[in-house]
Amino acid sequence: MGRETREGFDPTDILAALNKAHVRYLVIGGLAVILHGVNRHTWDLDVSVELTVKNLKALERALKRIGFERRVPAPIEGLADPATRRLWTNQRNMKVYSFHERSAKSRVVDVMVKPLADFNDAYRRRVIKQAWGVSIPVVPLNILKQLKKAAGRPQDVFDLGALKQLED
Repeated sequence: MGRETREGFDPTDILAALNKAHVRYLVIGGLAVILHGVNRHTWDLDVSVELTVKNLKALERALKRIGFERRVPAPIEGLADPATRRLWTNQRNMKVYSFHERSAKSRVVDVMVKPLADFNDAYRRRVIKQAWGVSIPVVPLNILKQLKKAAGRPQDVFDLGALKQLED
């Protein structure tokens, strides 16, 4: 696997910062598809995290240390509250809580607003991938496929087909 998933996108420092801060997270989305073996590109880092105030604050601090700021005008701790998440998803159609990089790289980290059905179970079953010199906790393949199927966008349908080909 190359150093970058596409020209200009290198998640190494992001992943290392989250690991150093002991954030409980799982890589999902395009990077998870790549790490499970599909040859494709991605433009951001999608993560699902343990939705506790302590973990969310650790995530935000880790990202701030490497030059990211939140795009959302509300504290990240709101993700720890089910009522706030419902408000954000139902009334504001919010799917991700985004952080963007202030530097010229302009990378994006998207934290899923809707939690996994059972984050702790998924985290226990996580797959640790080694890439770019970093240990990366990746969502298990069966859960990744469920997420892709639920999202249903054209890229997700493509990813499902590519993941199935890997299994065959």
